[in-house]
Amino acid sequence: MILNVIFAIDPSSENTCFAMHMQNHQEKKYDCRKCDRSFISLQHLNQHVRVSHPEIKLTSVKRGTASTPEGNSKRIRREGGALNTFTSTFFHPTENSKKDFLLFFDEITPQLKEKIEEEIREKGAVKWYGVVKAMFKRESEVGGEERVTPYFRSNIQIELVGDTVGDHVPASFTKILEAVDEFIIRGSGWILDKIVHFELCVAKYQPLRASSYIILPKKLVDKKAVLNIQNEDQKCIVWCLIAHKLNILAHDSYRVSHYTPHEQEIKLNGVECPVPLKKIPIVERLNNLRINVFGYEENEVFPLYVSKRVDEECVILLLIANEETQHYCLIRNMSRLLGDLTKHNGKHHYCYRCLHRFAKDEILKEHLEYCSEHSPQHIKMPEKGENFIKFQNVHYQHPLPYIIYADFESLIVKEVHTSGNTEIIARHGACGYAYVIIGPDGRSVKPI
Repeated sequence: MILNVIFAIDPSSENTCFAMHMQNHQEKKYDCRKCDRSFISLQHLNQHVRVSHPEIKLTSVKRGTASTPEGNSKRIRREGGALNTFTSTFFHPTENSKKDFLLFFDEITPQLKEKIEEEIREKGAVKWYGVVKAMFKRESEVGGEERVTPYFRSNIQIELVGDTVGDHVPASFTKILEAVDEFIIRGSGWILDKIVHFELCVAKYQPLRASSYIILPKKLVDKKAVLNIQNEDQKCIVWCLIAHKLNILAHDSYRVSHYTPHEQEIKLNGVECPVPLKKIPIVERLNNLRINVFGYEENEVFPLYVSKRVDEECVILLLIANEETQHYCLIRNMSRLLGDLTKHNGKHHYCYRCLHRFAKDEILKEHLEYCSEHSPQHIKMPEKGENFIKFQNVHYQHPLPYIIYADFESLIVKEVHTSGNTEIIARHGACGYAYVIIGPDGRSVKPI
């Protein structure tokens, strides 16, 4: 084994750290009512209240204040926007898992899934994300020890039914681990001291229900890929499903009168119209259909619901919205709808989970084997002017005057004991080492 150790100092790092430090001091947004101190984050405010004012029992903390209702619970209500209120639940590591992210995530996964499923039963559809607070340390250049407490956040996950929780929890952990790796790489030398907690933030998900006719944007009309039925009732999804079945191609196929005689062919069995997204799986099951739903905002098409059914034939719906309501339309030609993403003419085969296009159906089927393991993705293209990538780390190209190659030799020493969930049966005992320093001329500075 050869260890290539390269030392380099980025002179801009000190300026970056100083700018972040000053920004933290300039953005005090959370005030304590008890002593008028201000803090840069809600977590810092909570920690201050617990330590300095233990007589205050926190269950509700709003932006800018620390309130004092009765009771003491790990569940905290937080204002999350104009319509949604997030509730927070904290999960703390055990002694065995406080220094290992993977072990900690394995430990809290059952409790986390149970909590999210409980929220789904209580609220219906929910959206949630997780935040890990951890403490890192490293030796400072002037001696002593530096400590920081960063927060690592997952993406927001939307749960329309409880079946998707098992997929979304590991995906959230993966996102957090990627953020941790990026922090360690950028920070240089940080070592995990301990995990403080995992905060689960949950809010009720309240998408508008689809209802009566809405005029399509001109860009969508010009594509001639979407059938927008002009209904005045709340049954737009019913008419779309019938339109897919009948496939009427007349110039007036947008008239609802073509479809009303066939209304009884679509089973709803108590599902009320307008049908919300979370009820789509029920409609699929009742009518033995495969339904995918896409959204449209800012000239972009993105997946809202992708069916788990594997039927060959698929009903593709487009959910459009205005300030008052939402409305289902029938997508008749996906290739034409997304045709402006490429300059190539001709039909393309699209993956409904990530909207990547493929020239051949065989290539798409190979792609689906891997893409189906992940949640549907919303692809966001870079803005004009930002759609170029260029090499910026010029300092990495500069020749280094010295390079150190180091190697250890070890013997396998048998021992049996456990550490957490890991059974240790042996360890590597160092029995020798060597290193060599190579100078600017490519020769060793001194003997090995």
